[in-house]
Amino acid sequence: MRAAGHATRERIMAAAKVEFSALGFAGARLNRIAAEANASKERLYSYFQSKQNLFEAVVEQWVQDAPYDAIFKPDDVPAYAVALFDYMVADPVGARLQRWIELEAADGMFGDHVLRRIFQSKLDRIAEAQRGGIIDPSWRPMDLLVLLNDMTYALAAGGFGIDRIVDQPLSPETAAARRAAAAEAARRLVQQPPS
Repeated sequence: MRAAGHATRERIMAAAKVEFSALGFAGARLNRIAAEANASKERLYSYFQSKQNLFEAVVEQWVQDAPYDAIFKPDDVPAYAVALFDYMVADPVGARLQRWIELEAADGMFGDHVLRRIFQSKLDRIAEAQRGGIIDPSWRPMDLLVLLNDMTYALAAGGFGIDRIVDQPLSPETAAARRAAAAEAARRLVQQPPS
């Protein structure tokens, strides 16, 4: 692909990430994405055969950039929560995109998508750590992973969550306290109950 073509494709991808994160797959419009990318709709279709194809490309790029390459280590679950927190604070557009993926994936959008494989791997590691006595076995692995992810999202999403409702943006001090809270909550969630 020539440099100009690569630049156009990258502009389309960037505009699509913003559009999909703001409106989800169902609400996103290709004409708005093309206009924001300063490209024609025909040019968009020369790179991506369909809206679904564009969305999948955006999600694939997001997975490469997102914290899913941060290894879920059963013996250091707080580090996983901190990695998620840092990502969500650094890339709120990506964090919103993840929420849309979660909302719309329930309709069977992905089949055997890479995200499903990534999350299944984390679930397998949780179950293995529970069998090995590292993580509290009273949790269902899915429940624990959902709690870890959603708790971290709630703490990190201050810029577009409850804080915004009460007009208190996420200050550096608040972010540091919430980052520590995410790590501590993760530690408490996975620790073995006293005998």
